[in-house]
Amino acid sequence: MISGLVRRLALSVPVLAVLLAGCGPASSANNAKSYTGPKKDVATAVDDFSKAVSSSDDKKICDSLLSRALVAKLNTGHTTCSSVLSDQLDAAGDSKLDIKAITLNGTTATASVVSKFNGHDRASTLTLVNEGGWKLSGCGGC
Repeated sequence: MISGLVRRLALSVPVLAVLLAGCGPASSANNAKSYTGPKKDVATAVDDFSKAVSSSDDKKICDSLLSRALVAKLNTGHTTCSSVLSDQLDAAGDSKLDIKAITLNGTTATASVVSKFNGHDRASTLTLVNEGGWKLSGCGGC
């Protein structure tokens, strides 16, 4: 379900909106069990993000799950990462985020994911960066 929040945050934080919209209270996928090595670490980061969204843990998302660059974009003007998230977490739709493939390229990774939105499959690509652990940094095709 990578869509709903995109419209609400399109002007201010499109990447975060897309990431949030892909997850929701019903997200309980355990993608990490399907991978080993560094790919398992990437899948774990996606799963951790999904779980934090499900529990509306904006502090955990901002402090440990999003890339420094993305958090810096959110911490501008009169807004903070946490305030933007707290406004949006309740609006995140019910969906299960499934990783279909992970590609590693040094300190960056992509996770091809499929989610449901209004009963339809929606494919997107999440980007992650390794900053002493994998952090979500963007979304392509969202």
